[in-house]
Amino acid sequence: MKLKMMLAAGVASLALLGGAACSDANPAGQPAATAGNGSAATATVTRSQPTSLPAGQMTTAELVQYAEPAIVRIQTNSGVGSGFVVDPDGYIITNAHVVTGSTGRLASTITVTTSDGAQYPARVVGADTRADIALLKIDASGLKALEFANLADVQVGQDVVAMGFALDLQGGEGGSFSVTRGIISQKNRVINEGTNAAIFGSVQTDAAINHGNSGGPLLDMTGKVVGVNTAIAPDPTTGEQAPGIGFAVGSDIVKAIYEQLKAQGRVNRGYLGIQGFEALRPAVARQLGIPENEGGVVIQTVVPGGPVAQAGLQAKDVIVKVGSVEVNNEADLAVALIKNQAGQKVTVEFYRDGKKLSADVTLGTPPTN
Repeated sequence: MKLKMMLAAGVASLALLGGAACSDANPAGQPAATAGNGSAATATVTRSQPTSLPAGQMTTAELVQYAEPAIVRIQTNSGVGSGFVVDPDGYIITNAHVVTGSTGRLASTITVTTSDGAQYPARVVGADTRADIALLKIDASGLKALEFANLADVQVGQDVVAMGFALDLQGGEGGSFSVTRGIISQKNRVINEGTNAAIFGSVQTDAAINHGNSGGPLLDMTGKVVGVNTAIAPDPTTGEQAPGIGFAVGSDIVKAIYEQLKAQGRVNRGYLGIQGFEALRPAVARQLGIPENEGGVVIQTVVPGGPVAQAGLQAKDVIVKVGSVEVNNEADLAVALIKNQAGQKVTVEFYRDGKKLSADVTLGTPPTN
C-alpha cells in the first residue's frame, strides 16, 4: 500500500516514503508527504527533564539556546522555509524544494533572515533534487554553524528536537521559529518525492514537522544535526496528515551532498546498474554463508550491460564496500555513490557463495527518469 507524503516547505510538492527493495536508478517505494512552506500547525511537545543528563547532552532549553544562532528563515517568491548554517562563512543547508518551489525552477529571489534579524540576499551554490538538498551562500562570516551527527551513533528511541519556521508563525521570542521535541522513530527510511529518485538513509521522527519546517535541522541532544526536516506522512485512509510520522533526510546523506555542492556546485553521483537492492538481514546472511555482522546490500537485479554487469557481478551478490566506503545498508551505498562520481573506476568488494571477492567497476551516470 502506498502512502502519499507532503513536503514541509510552503510549496505544493510531494515526497514519498519508499520501501526496502530499491533501485539505484529510480527505486520503487511507498509515498510520503513533505513539510511544505508555511501551511500547517505545530504542536510543541513538552517533557520533564531528567535530574541528570548523559555527558555532552543538554536540556531542551539549553539545546535551543545553543542552536538558535544557526537557524535561519528562508523567504522566496513562492513561500517560506527553514535552513541552518553549516559553515561560519555563510554557507546554509536547506531543502532543494524550498528554493525551487512547485515549478522546479530556482526562485528569482531568496532572502535569508538570521536569528538576530539581519537579512541577506542568498545565492544557490548548488542544488541536488535527487536528495532534495540545496546549499546557499550569504555574504556573512563568523556565523554560528552546526555539525553533522554520524548516523551510526544515533539510536532509535533517542530524543531529538526539530527547529524551523513552521507555518511561518509571526511574533514570539527571538526569530519566531518553532521548537518541537520527540524521538528517533526509525532510521534508514526512504523518502520518495514524486518523480525524483528515492532518498535513502532518511530518519523517521515523531517530533512535529509542519509546512515551513522544510530545510530546518533535526538535532540530537548534543546539538548535532541528525537530519534535514523534509516530509510528513499522510494517513492513506483519510488523506489527512498522519500524526507523529515525519521524515528528515539523514545526516550522512546531507553531509556527502554538502561536500560535493561546496566543492563543485553539483553532485555527479555514480551509478552501478542495479534495479533492486536491500540491506542484508541476519537470516539471509546465514543462508548465503556470510558472517551475520558483516552487513552489506543484496543485489536483486543487475541491469544487462550496466557497470556491475560488465564487471561480472550477479543477482544475489552482496556488496560490502565501494571504493573506500564501507557498505552496511542502503544508505551507505547511496553515500558511496555520491562520493564516487560517474566515470570513476572503483573497486567493489562483495560476497558470492560465502566467498569475499572484488571487481573493478567504472561507474555510470544515473538515468534521468
